[in-house]
Amino acid sequence: MRCLLVTDSPEPSGVGEHMLTLAASLPPGMAVLAFPDHPAGRALAARAGAMGLSSQVFDPADPDAFLAASRTRMVHVHAGIGWEGHGLVRAAARAGRAVIRTEHLPWLLTDAGQIEDYAGASHDLDAVVAVSQAAGREWRKALDGMGRGDLPVHVVQNGIAAPAVRHAGGDGLSLLCVGRFTPQKLHRTLLAALARLHRRGLPARLDLVGQGPGQVRLRRWVARLGLTGAVRFLGRRDDVPALMAASDLLVLPSGFEGLPLVLLEAMSIGLPVVATDVTGSAEALGPDHPWLVPPRRSRALADALAQALTDRAARAGVARNGRTRWRGLFTAGRMAADTMQVYRRVLQQRNEDRMQKTRLGFIGAGGIAHRHFGVLRTMEDVAIAAVCDPDEARARQAAEATGAAAYPDHETMLAAEDLDAVFICVPPFAHGAPERACVARGLPFFVEKPISLDIALAEEIASAVEAAGLITAVGYHWRYLDTMDEARSHLARNAPHLIQGFWLDQTPPPQWWWDHDRSGGQVVEQATHVIDAARFLAGDVTEVFGMSARRDRDDFQGLTVPTATAATLRFAGGAIANLSATCLLRWNHRVGLHVFADGMALEISDHDIMVDVGRGRPVRHAQGDPVWREDRDFIEAVQGHENRIRCPYGEALMTHRVALAVAQSARDGALVKMEGLRADPQPIFRQASAQGAIDAA
Repeated sequence: MRCLLVTDSPEPSGVGEHMLTLAASLPPGMAVLAFPDHPAGRALAARAGAMGLSSQVFDPADPDAFLAASRTRMVHVHAGIGWEGHGLVRAAARAGRAVIRTEHLPWLLTDAGQIEDYAGASHDLDAVVAVSQAAGREWRKALDGMGRGDLPVHVVQNGIAAPAVRHAGGDGLSLLCVGRFTPQKLHRTLLAALARLHRRGLPARLDLVGQGPGQVRLRRWVARLGLTGAVRFLGRRDDVPALMAASDLLVLPSGFEGLPLVLLEAMSIGLPVVATDVTGSAEALGPDHPWLVPPRRSRALADALAQALTDRAARAGVARNGRTRWRGLFTAGRMAADTMQVYRRVLQQRNEDRMQKTRLGFIGAGGIAHRHFGVLRTMEDVAIAAVCDPDEARARQAAEATGAAAYPDHETMLAAEDLDAVFICVPPFAHGAPERACVARGLPFFVEKPISLDIALAEEIASAVEAAGLITAVGYHWRYLDTMDEARSHLARNAPHLIQGFWLDQTPPPQWWWDHDRSGGQVVEQATHVIDAARFLAGDVTEVFGMSARRDRDDFQGLTVPTATAATLRFAGGAIANLSATCLLRWNHRVGLHVFADGMALEISDHDIMVDVGRGRPVRHAQGDPVWREDRDFIEAVQGHENRIRCPYGEALMTHRVALAVAQSARDGALVKMEGLRADPQPIFRQASAQGAIDAA
């Protein structure tokens, strides 16, 4: 979902700050910034570079060449006001990009020509983003009025990063106002209110931060009001948080706002605010804020300032409430997450409207990857775009077979390709770096089991996945067998009581599998499927006791994994299980589960099911391909459809804990107890058209 964040605003002050914050909060590498090639734009580009963000400047008079050269799939235009950005929108559409436009102010256009220009440019948009709920309502109404009610308007409220300073306060007389000197900000009303305070005997001081065309007139107004010694013009400042920390009140007397960042900054550090009751400011501060006054009313503003300056306890309460409100609603992380949802929706809609394919990258090109290649090539809405493997010949061979680009490693692949999701098909010892790279870039990923060799790594990744809200899936494909659905249906009415699990097989040929430190052993690498199937049928495991044995084998020199393992498991729902595994055979003898309930025995493998209720032993073969089903559910979740994934990463972690507990118990000779578990099997989505999906496979 790589995206170009761009503005052509001639004075991108607040817009530029927003873009920097958003780019820094999105996953690394997702955002590229572009600013107009003039002093303000060059300064923002330099700041972006200092923050480690990719940035550039461009000629706003000729956006076509610049946007045609962009390698991003989306262009996110940021408009300071409604008449800006139309050239960028049209150029991005000509370049074939998805185009999103953020409106940083409410609907303000009144000129018929400007409204006509906006309506024309809107036909090249995929979506509009408004920075506040109130602005969203205004933009929807305006678009509907110009016949564009079909254009999606998403609300993504502004957010800011955590502050580096906390409010300390001044002497009870220090006011701060931050904003460009333009008519919108109503500085003259503030100066009139300050003069009223002085006449009442309250000698408050005011620091004005900003630049703009109205500064000369404001200086004259200060002199006329006799406030020369009480007002300082500080110009443009890079230390606004420090100025806030030393002030007693922030004042924002605007006539209109989108969702002002300066208010969010004040709230985040605990600086109380007096502001005008305009939609954006009121939405930021909340309905219970005590110091919201009508715009252009200097008496009301002076009254609110006087009350706030003379009531220290009230200021402290407002500051606490502001910090709480900021943490709950207006963080940069929340803004970035909401923005990513808009990006996903836009790409999903374009996929549906224009049949663009979901682009996949593969990390690892071994046997299990080829299993997925065969499945995914049957899906018309999927493209295998890139494959990487440390064995470069294997990567090239896989790339030639799938029409993908080949890379030697995942970092090079992820940096070069614009992907929608990644399949991680690596040996057990190679997990960690691929998953971290996907999380860092906000990329959904499908990972083949086992998910790691140590529990700390798996828990770290699970936590990062949850925090990022990523779509994930793990290749426990037994969950997608229609025979497992049948077994669950029986056991929902007649709970399992005894389970026997088997993985009685030969030793796989890869030598990394023979090495316990690289594969984790047969239970972790193979029998984990049987453990997961048992959990899927009976719920979580609460106690594990395992034993293992190892025998030297002349034809498997260097084999360090146990050659036999037996384990007893207890489930939270009351069932118990025996698990047996060996790799001593020269053939596949038995892999599966036997499940016993009251008057019922089930035998389940990865290809059939037998249900014995005392009237014979009827066997039914599984229908459809469970790997197709698990891959399809993952693809559709990535595309923005309903998430029907049966084994996301966090669920796979529960199975992995059991497999590792078997190995730990066998090593230590002690019972391992598990905590925080559920008695019932994992809920899954019931597919009304499951048979149709099976037939399609």
